[in-house]
Amino acid sequence: MHRKIGWLAIVGPMFALLSIWLCVMVSPWFTWRHNAISDFGVHSVAPLFNSSLIACGIMCAIFAMGVILRFKSKMGKIGMAVFFLACISLVGIGVFHENLRPYHFIFSVAFFVLLLIATLILGPLFLLKRKTTHLGAGAILVTVIGMFGWAYHIAVGWGTNVAIPEALTFVPGGIWFMMLGAWVLGKDSKGLQA
Repeated sequence: MHRKIGWLAIVGPMFALLSIWLCVMVSPWFTWRHNAISDFGVHSVAPLFNSSLIACGIMCAIFAMGVILRFKSKMGKIGMAVFFLACISLVGIGVFHENLRPYHFIFSVAFFVLLLIATLILGPLFLLKRKTTHLGAGAILVTVIGMFGWAYHIAVGWGTNVAIPEALTFVPGGIWFMMLGAWVLGKDSKGLQA
């Protein structure tokens, strides 16, 4: 694996996050308390929204596969394999918009659950290494914020729909994945020490 594969983990999430931000800006009907992020997938911004999820998922899946092949630790490989499955699920969300039930729901739940499981596995692993404590702390923060968002939504509710807990999971998750990509850019191709 060439370290430049790290660019996929930076460009993919950045493209998706910027596309979602643009969808929010040009969609006056959208409210954080009464919509799901996936609502963009069936409105006028659908081509941008769906294609950004598909592109991000593909780029990040390729990155995850490359990292799996180079990680030396078994837990690192397992954590990145879970991330790979989350990336495939993200592609599924873009392909099967929310009117294509039950597929959209299955891919959406899989994405958010797998993302949090992956950060839960990788957080302690990175935290134990002196040179990757920032990645470990970031992964644990993603897990805590995401779990809080969903737990609060289930117990009390952020509103009538799920845009807030979705954003509390995918925004920190996307930022963390970009951090991981930057870390890989700084590594050599002989193997990753996580």
